[in-house]
Amino acid sequence: MRVLFTALPIRSHVVPALVPAALALQRAGHRVVLATGPAVADEVSRLGLPVLVLPDVPSPGDMSAMGWRPEVTGQLPLPLFVGAFTGGFADALLHVARAWQPDLIVRENNEYGGQLVAEALGVPHGVLDIAPLLTPLIPDLAAQLDVLRSGAASAPVFTAGLLPERWYPPELRTPAHHYFRVGVPPAGGSDVPLVLASFGSNVHAMLATSSRLLHITVEALGSLPVRAVVVVGDVASWDGPRPSTVELVATVPQQELLGACSVFVTHAGYSGVRESLSAGVPVVAVPLFADQPPNADRVAELGLGVQVEVAGLTAEALAAAVSRVLAGKSFRCAATDFRQDVLDLPPLSALAEVI
Repeated sequence: MRVLFTALPIRSHVVPALVPAALALQRAGHRVVLATGPAVADEVSRLGLPVLVLPDVPSPGDMSAMGWRPEVTGQLPLPLFVGAFTGGFADALLHVARAWQPDLIVRENNEYGGQLVAEALGVPHGVLDIAPLLTPLIPDLAAQLDVLRSGAASAPVFTAGLLPERWYPPELRTPAHHYFRVGVPPAGGSDVPLVLASFGSNVHAMLATSSRLLHITVEALGSLPVRAVVVVGDVASWDGPRPSTVELVATVPQQELLGACSVFVTHAGYSGVRESLSAGVPVVAVPLFADQPPNADRVAELGLGVQVEVAGLTAEALAAAVSRVLAGKSFRCAATDFRQDVLDLPPLSALAEVI
């Protein structure tokens, strides 16, 4: 079978789950390719997945909210993936898809051009659900797609979830859902708690140089009896506090490190939350935009951590939240139970059996 994957050119939308899913289908004997923008094409190619580059699809840097101070102004409005992206993506994709002639199109759920092209070509489409709580937030989604589509509307033949069913509120569960586990880090721990803090791969470019979000985070963790690793981007230009118990890094092998952590301080992007809960590590969520607020809500609802409001954030408030999760055995127990639910799922390679 010829399977065309589609994704917005955002690393967290592509590398953690879509690439492993596509490579699993490739190993199962299917011919697989990813259509996306140039921002992630080189990395995806290095990982062994063929890429059809759509040159005019914008990258996250083209849309970043430069000068943002979330600790002052609060969360960003929801980005409109429909409209700003979808029409242009679908136009570019239709040309290459007609030439490539897929039997199936699989899109990550923030990318709707793949659905429109599947409908135009009369082929089935599936969904890799990398941000399941985002779709309900998009106003008038069906109406926006109706304006853009040239074929009859169609439902996905499958939706591949990447966390256990109980992560999904009941209204989002459908008979087409199948649930899989992505790579699961080994559980670990140490005598001195280790806390990892990271606000994702896109946030650093969006923050104003005057933003204190990362300074607040470092100060908060430096005040606690823990060891901490904080992802700050360019370490050489860091002008904030440098507590002896806090290691400042530009990047981190997040999934591998999480297994040794006691708490994860995060913006609550879906990939980070998934990796943390798969490791059995509770979360302190500081949501910033997109699906992060509902992800943080879900973490709190399931007892897997706590949520902290970014507007007006102080080091004292963040330190108190981390201390609460460290001291509350219920959070660790809930995260450990959730990890077991993840381990009980079939591996993502089993997606080949669904299609």
